[in-house]
Amino acid sequence: MAVTVGLVAQIIEQIAPKSWAEDWDNVGLLVGSGSAPIERILLALDGTLEVVEEAKAFGAQLIVAHHPIIFRPLKNLRADNAAAQVPLRLLQHGIGYYAAHTNLDQSIVSSSQALGEVLGLKKMKTFEEGVEPRGYGVSGYLEHPEKLGILWKSFLSKLRSSDIYAQPYDLAGVRLAGELERVVRKVVIVNGSGSRFVSKALFKGADLLITGDVDHHTVLDALEGGMAVGDLGHFLTEAPMLKAMYHYLSTEKSLQGIEIRVSSINRSPWQL
Repeated sequence: MAVTVGLVAQIIEQIAPKSWAEDWDNVGLLVGSGSAPIERILLALDGTLEVVEEAKAFGAQLIVAHHPIIFRPLKNLRADNAAAQVPLRLLQHGIGYYAAHTNLDQSIVSSSQALGEVLGLKKMKTFEEGVEPRGYGVSGYLEHPEKLGILWKSFLSKLRSSDIYAQPYDLAGVRLAGELERVVRKVVIVNGSGSRFVSKALFKGADLLITGDVDHHTVLDALEGGMAVGDLGHFLTEAPMLKAMYHYLSTEKSLQGIEIRVSSINRSPWQL
């Protein structure tokens, strides 16, 4: 029996139902047919033109990505419309595109758990819980309180040598805000864009929030509230999901024989 795009979608939605996605999000099969047979899958965070060409060279019939390629209304598929280029190229090459975004962020393959394990957090639990057994981020405690500067240096060193990433990535765009001598006990980690979680992390008594894409004024709010902020950037906080998704799909019995690969060119746009 041939493996189809629809079967892959069902398997992903067992751990990340589409109903978990935020109202503004756009998840699920965005390009292609659910009945299309597949032999190869490419995993990526972003659906760029380069990733589409990588999928074509790999012979993939499906890209499973974290970020949707269509957020705002796509008014046309003209060749001179920049927003239409990826969908057009996917259709041209006969490649499907499936996105699991905010629903995946709240699932068992979320990056926050993996990052917390690298940091060695104890008593880890979901930071922002939903009405179901799901939620964004994790919170936990260091086994022994540490000064921020020492902790951050150790954390980055552990990230470089950890196996949570499918391949080595430069720690480009990494930033830290906070007094290096301050003592850290409680840590909150939220993968992706984490500015909106600053106030809640402060309220829950976090000494450090590790996330991505925190803006200038929000960092100031955090510092005034007595909380340090570690900004790994969007890509590095979410890339662990690629390896987790690879493991999840590769061990699924109904997908045995399907070749799955993590994109080797999809990286953070920031340079050192």
